[in-house]
Amino acid sequence: MDHLFNRLDGAYPNRWRAAFPNEYAVSNWREAWAEAFDEEGITTQMISDALRACRKTYDWPPSLAEFLKVCKPAVDADAALHEAVEQMRARQHGKDEWSHPAIFWAAVKVGEFDMLGQTFAALKPRFESALRKVLDGGEFQPVPARVPALQGPSAAESTREHGRNRLDGLRASEILKSITTGGSAEWAQRIIATEKATGRVPLNKLKIAKQAIQQV
Repeated sequence: MDHLFNRLDGAYPNRWRAAFPNEYAVSNWREAWAEAFDEEGITTQMISDALRACRKTYDWPPSLAEFLKVCKPAVDADAALHEAVEQMRARQHGKDEWSHPAIFWAAVKVGEFDMLGQTFAALKPRFESALRKVLDGGEFQPVPARVPALQGPSAAESTREHGRNRLDGLRASEILKSITTGGSAEWAQRIIATEKATGRVPLNKLKIAKQAIQQV
């Protein structure tokens, strides 16, 4: 409570502290606000969010009733549902922006598939129920960044990779022939050394290199 008092004093210099002529007045404020926070289930996160809201909403220090209102702002369920559907679509491209994390978590409770696939009329009762549960919980975790879906290699990339492996194999086969007919195994030794250092030598190329060394 002392921290909250100091934050409000900093947000409203001269105006906030002027309402407390002595320590007795501060003590009364502390007890009244702490009791109200306990009865209303106000969390630390809600107080932090409310402080930011007060700076935007009130030119003068808020009363207890005003502060409680910004701790638990009323949410227009219809507007929240429209936002949830719109932002769930935008989230598929990593461009979602939520006015309040409670709207996001309510949408998560309903499920992305249903949020994007059902009609407004079908979604409304489910979303409103989910939103009430989230708001009653009081603790709002930040909206997490969307983790992009893992994508496999494109057809062109797969074809290029296959071509590189095939070419490496053909080159290795030619060198193996040369080694088995009296050539040098230095190439094979370099391949094995590269594999030990990087672990990135194609398996077929490494296999032929080991065969070459064994036959020298």
